[in-house]
Amino acid sequence: MNKMDLTQFYDNKRRLSYNPSELTHYSPIGWKKWFAFDDRFVMVSKKLAQLIKNSRGGRVKLLDIAIGDGVYERMLPKELLDTCDVYAIDISKTQLHRVKDIIKEGKIVDLNSEKLPYNDNTFDIVIVSELLEHVFYPDNVLTEAIRVLKKDGSFLLTYPNSGALQIRLSLFFTGASPLLNYPGNKEHIRYFRKKDIQEMIGKAKIVEYTGLGSLLFAKWNFPMRIPMFRMKQLFWNRFLPNLALGNVMIIKK
Repeated sequence: MNKMDLTQFYDNKRRLSYNPSELTHYSPIGWKKWFAFDDRFVMVSKKLAQLIKNSRGGRVKLLDIAIGDGVYERMLPKELLDTCDVYAIDISKTQLHRVKDIIKEGKIVDLNSEKLPYNDNTFDIVIVSELLEHVFYPDNVLTEAIRVLKKDGSFLLTYPNSGALQIRLSLFFTGASPLLNYPGNKEHIRYFRKKDIQEMIGKAKIVEYTGLGSLLFAKWNFPMRIPMFRMKQLFWNRFLPNLALGNVMIIKK
């Protein structure tokens, strides 16, 4: 598959109709707040906000690799976003057009075959989220993200966890998983474990590691929906991230 094919694939109208920014401001109210929900965007945006607050003075230079809809930036308080210069990378021209109001610069890059067009040690914060599972060479993406990160900067990474409890159960009972099996899932190429990430980032250090989604059993990731208490979701995210649906890491050089 050449570069044009990949660009057309990710500019496909059906794929672009999945717009996380329409989902992330969902805040459960009433009795619903006691039950688990898809919390990955909410949780990651909170971690991003904390990283920005912890940055050392001056404007924060932030690179979002595969920015998509710019969901994390849009969830930040305006006063916090205003302290950042946001640089965006994406394979989709359509996506870059969608985020033009919040970025300083956007560039089209095919991360399967091209390097990031920035010098070493350029950014205070680098984000790679909802991406690693879509590329053929994830090790190259991680290497490039770390290369352009400043020595005292923070790399915010998320990825789908191959050891998630619902994947294990789904494979055991049915021999398949809605998250893994093609053609049910056409976008995801592979999943990862913490050990896989550590191997790919080399000497860089994982300074924070937690779960996302945890024991969220919904129809899009499991044969049936199983209601789960929100407190249990948060507990398992923190203490048993190896069984969570996805993982989020903070990485330092």
